[in-house]
Amino acid sequence: MVKELFAVCLLVNNFERSLSFYKDVLELEVNNVNSKFADFKVNGTSLAIFEKDEATLMFPKRFMNAGGGTVLAFQVDNISEYCQDLAKKGVNIFEGPKETPWGQKVAYFLDPDKNVWEVSEK
Repeated sequence: MVKELFAVCLLVNNFERSLSFYKDVLELEVNNVNSKFADFKVNGTSLAIFEKDEATLMFPKRFMNAGGGTVLAFQVDNISEYCQDLAKKGVNIFEGPKETPWGQKVAYFLDPDKNVWEVSEK
């Protein structure tokens, strides 16, 4: 039985570009960098990036684009301020900030590898 989420690892095309995005734009704290792998300190779960060419150490490259859609969802204290800060850094917020029919304040943007990010207000 699965009891907790240990880590989320995104397979990226350009490690340096993605590292810069997560570290400098999203301002995530780097926990570890090793070759073309990095993970970031996110409360309770590891968020990692691994360049696809190096990730073949885990499994064959033909499986790296085999999955369905994924949305990474994180929370922030003030969604309007956070989105304004991202926009100043060149991030295109393609939806929101808005309030969903169920009362959640959300916004959506893409990372450099076109992964969908959702931010919501705590």
